[in-house]
Amino acid sequence: MEQEKGNLPARQAPPGLKPEPAKGKAKLKRGDLRHRFHISRREWIFFGLIVPAFIYAFLAGIGIVVLSVAKQDLPDPVSLQTYRPPLTTKVFDRNDSLIYEFYVERRDPIPLDSMPVLMVDAFVTVEDKRFYKHWGVSFADIFRAFLKNLAAGRIVEGGSTITQQLARNMFLTFEKSLMRKIKEAVLAVRLEKMYAKDEILEMYLNQVYFGHGAYGVEAAAQRFFDKHLGELSIEEFCLIAGLTRSPSYYSPYEHPKRARIRRDRFINALYETGKTDKKTRDEQIATEIRLAPRRLPPNEAPYFVEEVRRYLERKYGSGLIYRDGVYIYTTLDLNMQRAANKAVETQLLEIEHKKNLKVLKADYDTVTFTDESEAPKYLQAALVAMDVHTGEVLALVGGRNYKQSSFDRAVQAKRQPGSSFKVFVYTAAIDNGFTPGDVEFDAPVLIRTGRSLYAPANWDRKFYGPMTLREGLAQSRNLVAVRLTRYVGPEVVAEYAHRMGIASPLKPVLSIGLGTVEVAPIEMATAFCTLANQGCRVEPVFIRRIVSRDGEIIEEWFPQQGEQVLSPQTSFLVTSMMQSVINSGTATGIRRRGFTRVAAGKTGTTDDFTDGWFVGFTPEIACAVWVGFDTKQTIYRGASGSSCAAPIWAAFMKAATDSLPPSTFKMPEGIVTREICTLTGQLATPDCPHNRTEYFLQGTEPAVSCQYHRLQKLRGGSRERFYQLDRRNAGGFVQSNIVDY
Repeated sequence: MEQEKGNLPARQAPPGLKPEPAKGKAKLKRGDLRHRFHISRREWIFFGLIVPAFIYAFLAGIGIVVLSVAKQDLPDPVSLQTYRPPLTTKVFDRNDSLIYEFYVERRDPIPLDSMPVLMVDAFVTVEDKRFYKHWGVSFADIFRAFLKNLAAGRIVEGGSTITQQLARNMFLTFEKSLMRKIKEAVLAVRLEKMYAKDEILEMYLNQVYFGHGAYGVEAAAQRFFDKHLGELSIEEFCLIAGLTRSPSYYSPYEHPKRARIRRDRFINALYETGKTDKKTRDEQIATEIRLAPRRLPPNEAPYFVEEVRRYLERKYGSGLIYRDGVYIYTTLDLNMQRAANKAVETQLLEIEHKKNLKVLKADYDTVTFTDESEAPKYLQAALVAMDVHTGEVLALVGGRNYKQSSFDRAVQAKRQPGSSFKVFVYTAAIDNGFTPGDVEFDAPVLIRTGRSLYAPANWDRKFYGPMTLREGLAQSRNLVAVRLTRYVGPEVVAEYAHRMGIASPLKPVLSIGLGTVEVAPIEMATAFCTLANQGCRVEPVFIRRIVSRDGEIIEEWFPQQGEQVLSPQTSFLVTSMMQSVINSGTATGIRRRGFTRVAAGKTGTTDDFTDGWFVGFTPEIACAVWVGFDTKQTIYRGASGSSCAAPIWAAFMKAATDSLPPSTFKMPEGIVTREICTLTGQLATPDCPHNRTEYFLQGTEPAVSCQYHRLQKLRGGSRERFYQLDRRNAGGFVQSNIVDY
């Protein structure tokens, strides 16, 4: 059958003859338009196979080069398995209350099975629906995001999987570049090979940034709602989940409307996947956002925390603090610390206003401080409280405002302690044969030291004649202390001070007992602990134990045995004398302020009223208080330890011991009591106008009765009149003279 015209094939020619052209088909000529678009079989092979293969090979080569370049800066696969993000180090007080947190990135990782299931579902549904199906990179999501971004003319959706986001957060920057995306994809594939899906999801939820310094879902829950993650409601953890895309853009503090819209998307996602019902969804969407206060909890013990940080960095390095995320259990009592802060600030504000000081703390309230700022010039104070038996530091105030001045005046400052240093003179004297009932003269004296004369004086420029050592300490008589120092030797006084806990170098001069040396408040507290602890010296302790995130104990402190540096008898006698300072001496204001517990202590005031001290203790707690300016200048005319520092001590100790049962200082064996005349120090008779029960080391008690007042009685006159005459004419007993040292 004849075929249709125009479709006839060329006829088969006999061998040796040219084939005839098919009928109905014109012969193509060179230059004809149809000739131009005619592609031969060879051309089809070249352009259809060889060229594409070459292009693909070229692109593959470029891809290989790009991947090889990208891999050069990527972490080693082994490091992916050992990677640990920087964790938050938590500092607790002795009652396990949180004091402070050290962190570069505030992060508190928790296991996946401790996270709310609905929250995890919401994350996966919105952020990466194909999370459990892809192998690290989802090309379908990338293509979908590309189309949406192209249609919108801007980036409205990302194509990164949860694994890619984790890779970026762990090892990469947030730079928007093709190379970063390639690195991100490569790392994501590596992570998928090394970890199970749930492990990746757990790392992601503990790693992702939620804004305002919070990394991970637990840290975010605490930052935005002041709750643990398990305590959050559905709408609360949906709000948190919505922050990961852009923490600053969706910040509920800065942009609450945006945050709410984003939150509602996660709430709807739970409804659409059947995780919640319509009623629950509507109730959650209608719920207003209720955030925790934006202000971070104040650090109530900044100087104490800084001492802890210095110790940790010195011993373990900064990595333990800012990367390992350890738990530090300290000796601090947060309630006592609050009482210390309040006592210091209340008293100093009172001094500022009642004494009309020129520079006030309030003058600096609007000043922005930097590392280069000049230190504030207002009145400062320091306080250190310690457990007398263990050395544990219970409270520490190093200044009035850490942000304005980080200089720790409780530990770092060295100031003259004034008369509070007399305790070491009396301790040395009692331990070397003197008794509290011994009589010494409060009278003028000149002491020749080489070619010069030393003429000490009392702070009130008065002289009271003969008095017992107890009264000399209680009334803080300088001349009695100087005479004792001369008897026992300033070198011995310095040796006893060092033995009891003073670490600073001490120059052994006759004025050492008047506090002309320089020491830190924490040294004074330590030394006074020795007396309260029956002569057993303990060192200051700040940390009880350090525990790793895995529960391993890195360091643990056990109660000290201490070193017995004084006999219990000497400690008791000196402590008894120091009780008179509070009960009848220079610190009776403590009793007037309502502090009634058994206590001992000593005031201290320096020349020109530049420093005010009170250091004292109960049977449980020792506390040292210093008041002054950072530069040596007069606080105000008449400022003293009793008027400036003792009120702080009383207010703090009243609060610190309020819950403790009544206690007293334990009297050791070998101590006896005798009734003595307070003027002569001899055994009292019915004729003595003033007497008291005094403590003595057995064998040192007086054996002779007072004859002076019996003779006075024989001459006639009242007992009280003779006592007053004795004191007024005390200079007649010993004339001012020059003695050699």
